[in-house]
Amino acid sequence: MRDLLEIIGGFPQGASPKQIMQHAHLSRPTLNRRLAESLARGAIAVTGKGPAVRYTVADPRAAQRAYFDKPHTERTVARYREELLDVEPGLWEAALASLGDLPPYSMDKRALGKFLVDFSCASSVLEGGTYSMLDTLALIEYGEKASGKPLEDAFLVLNHKEAFEYLHDNPRLDSIFRVHDLLTNDHELPQLQDSRHFLSRPFRGVPREHGDVDIALSTYVPPFRPGTGHIGKALDLVLERAAAIADPVRAAFYLLTRIPYLQPFQDGNKRTSRALCNVPLLRANLPPVSFVDFGKRDYIVSLLAFYELGDIRLAQACFIDAYRRSLDRLGIRR
Repeated sequence: MRDLLEIIGGFPQGASPKQIMQHAHLSRPTLNRRLAESLARGAIAVTGKGPAVRYTVADPRAAQRAYFDKPHTERTVARYREELLDVEPGLWEAALASLGDLPPYSMDKRALGKFLVDFSCASSVLEGGTYSMLDTLALIEYGEKASGKPLEDAFLVLNHKEAFEYLHDNPRLDSIFRVHDLLTNDHELPQLQDSRHFLSRPFRGVPREHGDVDIALSTYVPPFRPGTGHIGKALDLVLERAAAIADPVRAAFYLLTRIPYLQPFQDGNKRTSRALCNVPLLRANLPPVSFVDFGKRDYIVSLLAFYELGDIRLAQACFIDAYRRSLDRLGIRR
């Protein structure tokens, strides 16, 4: 079933209850309940009365920023919902269409080198890394570590580079385990073992079985069923569903949101999702997404909105914006 907000979003001038029912295939009492819930959380707005009533999708940014500005101790606890691993809600048709026709694309050695700098820098910054684009270029091209910056930030960048190189040569969804291993590699260096960016060998590339995770400043409680193999099975399901999504851009968005929602690994889930979401794009000979100039605050809020509210609107806005910026960096005109 299509997402209610996507249906309403298909009517820029506002959708009547009758129009929504025609596309949602819901009973009127169920529709009324879902509309009331969406109004209560600020996801939609309503104008008019009686036969003239119309519903429109609200701009998520202001409302969600305000909601997540409240301390997490004042927000409702959000338990893991297995149905949020479903393909829907997914990337809306209107969002996909806004990208226009994407040209076939393959990276030669020079283009790959440039992309590695973009992706390694951008994704590391989203993890709290301090390396600038120039620092990243000097490190990747010449092995020169930035003076005065933490050693862990250098390895955070280098791990991203190595992980995407592997993914470029092995563009398969089951590469997720090796990619996670590379992204979180502590290289057995004592200086890195206390860093939040890295994991020791037993925890790399292995779905968590006994380790619980806590999402900072969030009320979301990820799944934790020790000794059952549940998380590994759920990750397999996510990868199967991603592989079955016909449109590669939709599949990329699915991976970007569902991997961090499941939290399959002890740490490094978001950066793993940012790398792996490129697999459907690479396999379809489409441009990859580097997340360069990606708004960190909106990205964090967009994931919190999905975790706690099941709302993908801000996540898809962030993803589309990131893809546009990546296309511009790759010199692709649309």
